Formats: sequence, structure tokens, C-alpha cells
Amino acid sequence: MNLPDVQRGMAILADHIHRLNAAVRQVRMRPGLGYFVKETSGGTSLVINQGLLGGGGGGGAIPCPFECTDASADNTLKVQVAWGLIWNMLPTGMFPDNDPTLKLTVTENCFIYSKIQFNLTTLLPSSISFSVESELQSNTTDTQYNLIASVQVDTVADPPAITQIRNVCQQPFPSPCSLA
Repeated sequence: MNLPDVQRGMAILADHIHRLNAAVRQVRMRPGLGYFVKETSGGTSLVINQGLLGGGGGGGAIPCPFECTDASADNTLKVQVAWGLIWNMLPTGMFPDNDPTLKLTVTENCFIYSKIQFNLTTLLPSSISFSVESELQSNTTDTQYNLIASVQVDTVADPPAITQIRNVCQQPFPSPCSLA
């Protein structure tokens, strides 16, 4: 970025203004796949095209990595996690042929996380799995948590039922820099 070197008390030249304008345009958010930018005098908004979020968006939709769906059966509440790799590693509980599929048991409102544990000597992932947590999780000194979905359960109903699953739709990526 070619920012002008303007110091206190210096006159601001037209060249300085042009360079500042060019720098702002360079970092300005631009439209992309699945969203566009709406700029008004009141501010800037990111408008997301719901059809491209995955999770049932229909033909041509971008798939939602590790999409969670209701897989409850026989009064047992279960969430199925779509097959996928994280950093070219197959998470614990998933199989190369996706048979059987990964299903997690839930009993209350909860969060589904990918859980990446690091070898602190090499700073490489040592294990990757999924976990069901009743509270939001923070990264620890050796574990990175990536939110995959939130699950709402109606525990008053008889039998209890999953009423909503909100997928985050992002690909988890191991980052030792995010550790606590």
C-alpha cells in the first residue's frame, strides 16, 4: 500500500489525497460468491445470498462443511455430522467410506464443535474429533474448538425433539496461533 508520509504541520497535497483514496479503494470490500456489498450514507452492509449457504439451498448450492442434520430415531436424539476432512485428516468417528455415518447423541440445547488437539512440540494437530457441549467453549493451551452448529431441543415435549439446527457452514482449519 502506497500511503503518503504526511506529518503534523505539513500541507496536504493533491497527490497525498489521491494516494489515500487509492489505498482505501484497495482495501474496500468487494462483492463475491454468495454475497454482495451494499453501501449507503449510513454505512456498509454485507448482504448474503441465502441460496448459496448450503444446507438445502438447492441445485448448485455450495455445500456446507460438516452440515449437521437431525438423525433422531427411537426416542434417541441424534445429530448426524456430514463427512469431511480437516487438514487432510479424518476426524475420529468418521470412516473413509462414510459407513456408518457419524451421529452424536444430544439430550439438551447444545453446541457441536470440531475439537483439534495439538502436539505442543511440533504445533501440528495430534487428533481431530467432534464434541457435544452444553456451553460455548474457549480454546485451551492445547485444544482448538471450532463451532460447527447449535442445536435446540424441546425437552418439555413427549418425547423430546430437536426443533432447530443452525449450521455455521465454515471449514475448520487448525491454527496453533488460536490456542490460549
